[in-house]
Amino acid sequence: MARRSTDPSIDLNRILADRRKQPPKARWRVMIASDPSRPVRTFTLPRLLPALASLFAILLVVATVLLACGSWKLSGSLGALERRARAMMQAADSVALAGNDGAPSGDPAALASVSIGRVASGGIGKFTIESANNGETIEIRINLATGEVEPAGYVRLRHLMRCLRTGAETPIDPRLIDLLYRIALRTKQKIVLVSGFRAPMFSLATLSYHTRGMAADIRIPGMTPLMARDLAESMGVHGLGYYPVSGFIHVDVRDDKSRWTDFGQDRSDREGTEHGPSHSDDANGG
Repeated sequence: MARRSTDPSIDLNRILADRRKQPPKARWRVMIASDPSRPVRTFTLPRLLPALASLFAILLVVATVLLACGSWKLSGSLGALERRARAMMQAADSVALAGNDGAPSGDPAALASVSIGRVASGGIGKFTIESANNGETIEIRINLATGEVEPAGYVRLRHLMRCLRTGAETPIDPRLIDLLYRIALRTKQKIVLVSGFRAPMFSLATLSYHTRGMAADIRIPGMTPLMARDLAESMGVHGLGYYPVSGFIHVDVRDDKSRWTDFGQDRSDREGTEHGPSHSDDANGG
């Protein structure tokens, strides 16, 4: 049966045939004419290049937004961690102050009135301590008649011996201040502080005297670590660590007697490092 002229399939076939006859879309071309004496250079770009460029731009915008959101969340997490660290240090201060029989509590400057346990001989004793990490230098004054540290000087000393990673501070044991004063008095030199207080979360030791304000890593100008160790030994220091390669000695005011030698390198107060009898090459106690 012949198709009638009103059959829609005839029109559809004609339209499809006309579309097949149409030439393909021309590709993007870039023409470069830099020198009139040379032929024009022509570069043909892929048809999908505009679409790919648009897609790349969209992905770049999305990645930027995601990174911005991640940075904002990270800054919030760091702020929360810092607040927690400060809260922990305040709690440690409260415990330390409450644990001192007859010691004043509250204002950190009031703790300076605690006697450093020296025999009163009258006059004012003073010594200089310098931070090996940032060059901060302070002078500590001690009333030898009462054995008390000048309150303003104690506050500065506590800040100088702070944890350099968190900025947290802790009460300094008066016996440690007395020990540093006696070392400075014997040598007639300033004390160079390598490491003082260390926040508990950055200490690898189970029970570090650095986390309790009872220890210091020091150098003495004009003396080798061996000479400084022998001097501390002659003074009866209870906790004494010898670090000949790193170039300092560790002194603390623990109750028992302990000695150790550590030949490791770069044992100063840095991320992931710890020192003490359990981390040394040779240790003995007594």
